[in-house]
Amino acid sequence: MTKVDVELRYEHDRWHARGAGIEIVHAELRGIETQLASQLATERTPLDVELRFDTAALPRWLLQYHGHYCNYVLHVPPRDATT
Repeated sequence: MTKVDVELRYEHDRWHARGAGIEIVHAELRGIETQLASQLATERTPLDVELRFDTAALPRWLLQYHGHYCNYVLHVPPRDATT
């Protein structure tokens, strides 16, 4: 199992994911997850992407929901397992 760390920030009405040599921007977290899985999946090795929120970058209006934005792990299966 390979582990990758990615930081999530909310800037300019979009989520930004940075880490592992990539940068992804999307309006929704689900879109970030889909693109991360697509770009980081390997042929044979499963991958754990540790997503960590930069809570200092959350806009003031989003702070009321900060309890819902917990760091989490996105499990990405190998490409061979998805076909």
